[in-house]
Amino acid sequence: MNIERIHILLEKYWNCETSVSEEQELQEFYNFGDVPDDLQQLVPMFSYKQDQHAIALSDDFEKKLETSIRKADRKKQYITIKIFEPFLRIAASIILIAGIGVSVYFFARQNNQVFAETYNDPGAALEQATSALEKLSMALQTTEEASLKSLEQLDNLDLDWSEIDSLSSEIPLYNPDSNNNIESETL
Repeated sequence: MNIERIHILLEKYWNCETSVSEEQELQEFYNFGDVPDDLQQLVPMFSYKQDQHAIALSDDFEKKLETSIRKADRKKQYITIKIFEPFLRIAASIILIAGIGVSVYFFARQNNQVFAETYNDPGAALEQATSALEKLSMALQTTEEASLKSLEQLDNLDLDWSEIDSLSSEIPLYNPDSNNNIESETL
């Protein structure tokens, strides 16, 4: 076979442009041809498929498999004792009831009301509302600062936004009403 043809096929192979017949041609060259020294390193890669076709099970494989299954079945014979089954059910029930009881006890003892009824005391109601609004304000300020830091980091990345926008315009949208689930119009 022509070595120049092999080099061209290898170039196409590495660029993922070969057809099935061209890949078969490469396999035949590496399996049956006289391979030059500069291409000798690729022999294992192309001969792998040929080697895998040669692997076969032995003639007595099924007999060995059946024998090993029978041996395993004989070893795994368990004796189940039905006497303990009612006791296990009772023990599981007791553990379940005790767990629920402990949970209810601790839940009942925990009487931490975050906001109490303050209808009769307008001053306390105003104080609690102010406290809640201050907490909300602090949370909003924290998220605003985090957002600004994220935007600064994005600005420092030096991205080409026009190229990113062009990529998003090429992706088809999902349309659940259409039959082919791809909308013909893009973003």
